[in-house]
Amino acid sequence: MKTSTATQQILALLSQHHSLRPIELHKITNISRQRIHSQLKSLLLSDQIIRRGKSPLTYYSLKTEAQQSSEQILQLTDTQRETLNQDFLIIKRQGTQVTGQRAVCDYAQEHNVDPQEVAEKFVKARQTQKKLSTLHDGSTADQLIQLEEKKHVIPGLIERYQCADYAEIDGFGKTAIAKKVHAAKASKNAVLQMEIFRQTERQIHDMITEYGIEAVAFVPGATDVGKTFMKQWQQTLDLPLPHINLVRVAQDTNVPQGAISLQRDREDYTSYTMVPGDHRRFRHVLLLDDSVISGTTINQAAQSLLKEEVTERVSAFTLLFARKG
Repeated sequence: MKTSTATQQILALLSQHHSLRPIELHKITNISRQRIHSQLKSLLLSDQIIRRGKSPLTYYSLKTEAQQSSEQILQLTDTQRETLNQDFLIIKRQGTQVTGQRAVCDYAQEHNVDPQEVAEKFVKARQTQKKLSTLHDGSTADQLIQLEEKKHVIPGLIERYQCADYAEIDGFGKTAIAKKVHAAKASKNAVLQMEIFRQTERQIHDMITEYGIEAVAFVPGATDVGKTFMKQWQQTLDLPLPHINLVRVAQDTNVPQGAISLQRDREDYTSYTMVPGDHRRFRHVLLLDDSVISGTTINQAAQSLLKEEVTERVSAFTLLFARKG
């Protein structure tokens, strides 16, 4: 076999697949391992390919990212592939989103691990997580029990609770929607914000119908970024219900609640800042917030509505729920 032919085969395979290990190139082409390594070295020197990871988990890809194809060769079921396409997300420096097997391969290269193992572990962790948040018919479960496990949430205060997703997946960090929320806030990306809001509006409408919600209250952000995000959410959702105006009366801060170190400071952060700027009366109000971390904010907002007799009952929906905290 001529060197040029071996080179062409390797380049063609790297174009067809996002990235490959030398052993995979050997199995696909039947070219000797020594020859494979020799050709890879030449292609590296000629700046046609790049190498990622550390031996023995070294991967090779085409130098120009635009020429790279979609994915590494992974042995997956249709269900596993669907889970990765929906839930395994990487947001690139340019703001582009990469999902599925391609994202798994990028993640595996970055952490120098086997992509097949990454895919299988992620799918298992995600499926376990989803069992906690969905019913047998596929609808969203009431997650009130998990909310009330937060020590800063008073049991019985909130009647119903649902979240769009958890904030993290064990072993993998932020969930796809958590990454989107973080990026949308930081970049003030209107398109990404719209994607998040549209993705979750059906669940909110279902709660309103099922639980007989008469009015909604958006928990105001404590930072400028948070305020903008919540305002955009309210405008995009455009619910045909009365909106109760919750007001923070204390001095604004640019430090988010989750960044405050001491628990007593986090409690003070909301305990005297949230009051309803509304004197109308409703039987059932739905609180809307971006996330639950310690539960302090959502608990205080619900308390203020009930204490001021704005409503008889309070339910809540958040985009994210942190199981820790």
